[in-house]
Amino acid sequence: MTRQGSQAKQQTFHDFKAFDLLKNKKALLVCDSAFDSFGIKLPCEYIRFSGYTSNPRYEDIHAGIAVIKKCKCDIIVAVGGGSSIDAAKCIKYYSLSDIPVMAIPTTSGSGSEATRFAVIYINGSKHSITDDNLLPEYVVLQPDMLKKLPVYQKKCTMLDALCQAIESWWSKKSSPESIEYSRKAIKLILENMDSYLNNEDEGNWNMLVASNLAGKAINITTTTAPHAMSYTLTSLYGLPHGHAVAICLPKVWRYMKNYDEIAHALGKKNGEEGVLFFEQLLQTLQILPPEHVDAGDLDMLANSVNPQRLENNPVRLDRDTIRSLYKEILIY
Repeated sequence: MTRQGSQAKQQTFHDFKAFDLLKNKKALLVCDSAFDSFGIKLPCEYIRFSGYTSNPRYEDIHAGIAVIKKCKCDIIVAVGGGSSIDAAKCIKYYSLSDIPVMAIPTTSGSGSEATRFAVIYINGSKHSITDDNLLPEYVVLQPDMLKKLPVYQKKCTMLDALCQAIESWWSKKSSPESIEYSRKAIKLILENMDSYLNNEDEGNWNMLVASNLAGKAINITTTTAPHAMSYTLTSLYGLPHGHAVAICLPKVWRYMKNYDEIAHALGKKNGEEGVLFFEQLLQTLQILPPEHVDAGDLDMLANSVNPQRLENNPVRLDRDTIRSLYKEILIY
């Protein structure tokens, strides 16, 4: 099955009519403590599983599999952000079963509900899994899920979606289909940013759709250098993923130059204007580099970037270049 074709097997619902699919089922509900605030009522018997961390571990996944086997669940319902949806996808994957997954995202950023990727931690090390069977069979997009998100979290997840759309566009693996997903995602993000941050229904709805489109784009192409460089920023400085990616992207873009077509989608004349727009956006949103950065961190950061994660980047970045970019990102 092709990467584009894998998306075709997914059904997306824009309301809770999808719950009709749950009748007469026994579900494994994968969710965190925020679930109780949403008022969601599943029309079926279910067993709640919350035994995973924000960075799901291999042991967590097998605990979920044990529940599925003991209770004989026949569907997984994931309600939450990227961690909850990734945990659900990994439970299916490692159970070696055909049990379907219904994903209900409660943030507008990770796009996990639209991808064949998941992340798991094994003995403290991050592992990325890629398989067409990780793509959830059903997706429910419901803007009410975003109502109670803190503003800072909304900013970070929105920026993650914007970075995904931009990186997918310049990716070596980009295609006409993925570029169209990126173009639509960028347009929706820019047009609805204020409404979304003001917690209005229309803005929340359109940002959910934009995040889903950005997820579909990276499902085809995967991400590039800004994402590859962001992971250690998260672990070292405690920056949320979207924050970490966003401060990397303009520096990488300026180094690579050009990409005027992407700038045009941002409403700018050329690549440099696109970079300046992105930098100004971060300033406006107060998404800034971490404070108290030690210059000695630069070598560790440069050595931490997985070369395989850079293979999709359109311009080659060697270790010295990556170190120099980190210096621009962090020491200002």
